[in-house]
Amino acid sequence: MKPCELPEARLIGNLFPKMDASESSGGEVEEVKEKPKKKKIGFRERRIIEYEDRLRLYSTPDKIFRYFATLKIIDPNDESGRVFEVFMTPEDFLRSFTPGVMQPRRWGLDSFKAYNPEKHKRHKFSDTNSIFYKLGENGLINFSDYLFLMTLLSTSHADFALAFKIFDVDGNGALDKEEFTKVQQLIMSQTTVGQRHRDHVTPNTSFRVETNSALEAYFFGKDGKGSLSSENFIEFQERLHHDILKMEFERRDAMENSDGLITEESFAQLLLLHAQIGEKKQKHMLKRVKRKFKGENGKGINFEETKAFFEVLYHIDDVDIALHFHKMAGMPIDAKLLKRVAIKVTGIPLSDHVVDVVITLFDDNLDGMLSNEEMIAVMRRRMRRGLERPRDTGLFRLFDAVLECGKRAYHASPLPFY
Repeated sequence: MKPCELPEARLIGNLFPKMDASESSGGEVEEVKEKPKKKKIGFRERRIIEYEDRLRLYSTPDKIFRYFATLKIIDPNDESGRVFEVFMTPEDFLRSFTPGVMQPRRWGLDSFKAYNPEKHKRHKFSDTNSIFYKLGENGLINFSDYLFLMTLLSTSHADFALAFKIFDVDGNGALDKEEFTKVQQLIMSQTTVGQRHRDHVTPNTSFRVETNSALEAYFFGKDGKGSLSSENFIEFQERLHHDILKMEFERRDAMENSDGLITEESFAQLLLLHAQIGEKKQKHMLKRVKRKFKGENGKGINFEETKAFFEVLYHIDDVDIALHFHKMAGMPIDAKLLKRVAIKVTGIPLSDHVVDVVITLFDDNLDGMLSNEEMIAVMRRRMRRGLERPRDTGLFRLFDAVLECGKRAYHASPLPFY
């Protein structure tokens, strides 16, 4: 068994056999997007979700990409149809790092549907205003772009701003393609995604980092002679966070059929994604929100309110410092103070209702005050989407420790080893 493979892979293969593109009728490509439904999760689905969550946490990026990607573009110069490139839709991309969301049943590891760009020119895989659509191929994402988008999600804007200054050799405030490549490699090498990546080659296609990605064409033009300022790059990162949040919100809105609103409990669940909080405690926190906002008290939360709060979280480090100073001054962290900090730090007003939900979620002793240390830790993990966590099961560290122990025993022993 390969180190990145999990034992449940055989179970998944038996439960959901692969479906080749030739098995689908009509040859029409439809976006692999199952309408989310609220239903009771059975034993089989629970096992699959557990397997996919572990795969998200511990597998290499190429295997995660191969598992959650659903489309392939066959090389037109290859008559056999065996040479192709694999792509993700934006929905695939979101599903690849969102815990608890199952891959559609007919797709799995190395199971892709054939897509012909010439034949399906009118098909769009994302909103035309989204950052995914502007990258090209109607919103599709190849492996190189997947790696870098994941790096963007796991790295703060301050780290990118600093890297831009370091590699801006001529001091003009912008990077050319070569300088940006150095920034990209440096940042990626410091993230979980970059450290766990290894080039993977299959008989049909390869999962390598290519230089002619859609991202580079977007930043520097098709000829690669343009330049990119740190301000424009940070704006791109903010747009990426915005578009992913919108997809997350729309998924929950569709589940609840609320016409542009999600419940307060659903908003709390959105905040606690990637929280690394025990299941028992998380249920207790959510029950507190559900109990307070049931019946007439449950007005629902729209996307603009959700977007405003996550824009504040985008500056979570600055918010942390501001709340810490207020606490040192002996000021209680209540709803009024949280709203004031949001305005002072980010210039973004928060609605009273959203602040009330957040305080309720993190008010452990029910005194109406915010337990800000835990909230900051949870929100920081939320914005990194769990991607800062080392993806290591500990097996290799165990082997290294055993090997090192054996070496020391060998050198320390006066007796020869036979």
